[in-house]
Amino acid sequence: MPDDAPVTRLMLMTPELGDIDAFEASFEGALAAGEIAAVVIRLAPADDRTRLARAKALVEAAQAEGAAALLAGEGVEDIVGKSGADGLHVTSLAAAREAIERFRPEKIVGCGPLASRDDAMYAGEAGVDYVLFGEEVGGRAFDATLERVAWWVPIFETPCVGFAQELGQITALAGEDAEFALLGEAVWRHAGGPAVAIAEAGSMLALAKAPNP
Repeated sequence: MPDDAPVTRLMLMTPELGDIDAFEASFEGALAAGEIAAVVIRLAPADDRTRLARAKALVEAAQAEGAAALLAGEGVEDIVGKSGADGLHVTSLAAAREAIERFRPEKIVGCGPLASRDDAMYAGEAGVDYVLFGEEVGGRAFDATLERVAWWVPIFETPCVGFAQELGQITALAGEDAEFALLGEAVWRHAGGPAVAIAEAGSMLALAKAPNP
């Protein structure tokens, strides 16, 4: 990897969360197990008061470990400010444009997954803070995600996030100089637990970033 290449950092995405009581310990353990740049906190539908309480608890946990906390889910725009979140993640170009107008530059706005190259370019031109390629299940296979990352990184200044469906795939994303590798169920369903998964992912990135002998 060239000395001036971007350093790939980890991002984490939660499952869609309703009741968070059983999730918080795993969440905090994962955050403490390695360096995570940002967490996308996906909130299930609920009344605003309930969702705000859930968001605040998870936002505080993420920020305490130095990770940016981004909210995702229908209607989260109304609780981003009150929750103390650093921003939000949206899944369409139209939603990205609305969020940019409402929240930028005070808050982070990320967008994806973006299936077409045109949508990705439009999102970048609109001013999103990052574009996401790839999905956790279904949709495009990881090879297609990697191809899109390889196309984006050398051309565009907007940071790129690649979704790793398995832990080992973050090495390939680092090889293409993606700014961020996003992990979801690969962490939460890891046989050793989320903390072990994050520690392993951190080791993989460290090896990927090590200079060739």
